[in-house]
Amino acid sequence: MLKKIFTLFIGAATITSCTIAEEVVVTETGGVDYVQKIEMPQMAAMMGAVDMDEKIEMNQISNTEFTYLEFLEKMQTMGSKKSANNLKDFSIYKDELDAIDFVKFRLDMRDNFALEVINRSKSVDEFNSNSVIIENTFATISQKEKARIEAVKLAEESKKKKKKKKKNQEEGSPFDELFSDNPLSNFSSMKYAFDGKTFSKTIDSEKYLKDYQSEEFETEEEKQMFAGMMKQMKFKYKYTFPRKIKSVNIEDVMFTSDGKSFIKEYSLDQLIGDPALGNFKVELED
Repeated sequence: MLKKIFTLFIGAATITSCTIAEEVVVTETGGVDYVQKIEMPQMAAMMGAVDMDEKIEMNQISNTEFTYLEFLEKMQTMGSKKSANNLKDFSIYKDELDAIDFVKFRLDMRDNFALEVINRSKSVDEFNSNSVIIENTFATISQKEKARIEAVKLAEESKKKKKKKKKNQEEGSPFDELFSDNPLSNFSSMKYAFDGKTFSKTIDSEKYLKDYQSEEFETEEEKQMFAGMMKQMKFKYKYTFPRKIKSVNIEDVMFTSDGKSFIKEYSLDQLIGDPALGNFKVELED
């Protein structure tokens, strides 16, 4: 997802100031309220110059949770004036995307420009099952997308006069890679376990790192910009539990005053170098 966001906002160098926060609340019954928030405060400053009608629309968007399909269509509608020739029909994958309608997106365009990815699960088992559904859904879409692109190429070969124009339209859109793989690989790379007293998180490093590979960028400039972005960004964990934390196997964590939450911050570059830093085990008091 992060690489997709970078592609969409690649013209805004200020994105390098953003912070990712993984904010999770675990309930007494084992429910998981998961929010991954990507904050881009300097983008909010850029939005401050819009007129009143645009601010009303921004407030409406900021107060709405979208499914993935709704979110893509909304973002495309907002940018259609600047990229009318690159509109995509995302609804061709509506049936597949309906399977992950439990994932919600919210774009807060007010004080802190922030994108939130939300997954509310009744248990850790449901959360883990949702991750599998996400992986399977985008694997299916990816296969269909490859077949669709191949069909377009074959059609272009039979219409050589239109080939150049068509190619420019296909390659000019920042949305082109949204279905090339799992855009939620960072989000779906983790598994939780909770027995009522001990909570743990385990990251699949291979899946986690898919979102941070720069090889797929077309130019060396984009690769360098992306690498620089990774070094400057922060990743903050905040996990809240129904009872006080007895112990957590992470060094130098901060605790909230009630003892029920811990906070840990890394540079994103650290996590890319060693995704296992995101693994942890928490033991709760009786």
